[in-house]
Amino acid sequence: EAEEAALLREEEAYERHLLGELAEHLARRIDEARELVAAMNGVLEGVTTSQGIGVRIDWDMAPDADEDVRAVVPLLATPAHKRSRVETTRLRDALRRCIESIRRLDPTATGGAQLRQALDYRSWFSFEVRVTDAARPDSERRLSHRTGLSQGEQRVVAYLVLFAAAAAQYDSLAKSAPNAPRLILLDDAFAKVDEPTHGRLLGLLVELDLDFVLTSERVWGCFKSVPTLHIYECLRDPAEPGIATLHFSWDGTRRRMVGV
Repeated sequence: EAEEAALLREEEAYERHLLGELAEHLARRIDEARELVAAMNGVLEGVTTSQGIGVRIDWDMAPDADEDVRAVVPLLATPAHKRSRVETTRLRDALRRCIESIRRLDPTATGGAQLRQALDYRSWFSFEVRVTDAARPDSERRLSHRTGLSQGEQRVVAYLVLFAAAAAQYDSLAKSAPNAPRLILLDDAFAKVDEPTHGRLLGLLVELDLDFVLTSERVWGCFKSVPTLHIYECLRDPAEPGIATLHFSWDGTRRRMVGV
């Protein structure tokens, strides 16, 4: 009897943890993710390429999410003190089945690892990038290899999503770390993107208050949309060891050499 009572108390404690702290944590993280996606779409709403191509992001239930996950997500949206007894029971049973399914898939994993995998809300959702066209507002398309975008347009779309994600993430961090750097690094930046779009993309980084370091064989970054910039041109003579660096500065209107 003592053993049964101990097991019962352990089960009750586990259930309280599952429906209490864990459920609240999951609900909070899902809400934060939705807020982050909304912030990204807020950034993207007014940004288009020179051809009027824009982007919107959907973050919704994954197409392959099972019935238990589809039951859990809306139930988590209701605070614990507002859930009915029936809803609480449904949530408990659905979460338990999620955990049990992972245990069956990997019975050798530790209990903590199984719990993390079963309740990883990121696997319950999926991102979908939607391409918009200012000239045809009703022709929104899901981004895929059949979307019909040129290689340059595909790259611009990818940059727009990247910049919006970085800005939204830094904005969320600023609540707890207002002095955190807002830095983005781009290697071989804007390859296969037309030059007028370079200025628009760099201007977007400025508007989003993102500092940037980029490398490129051809992008100087001297656009009116960029108020200040330091440029280092690296030169190499195959016959001589080492690299020579020319330092330029840009003040929004004029480029000048600073030193060698």
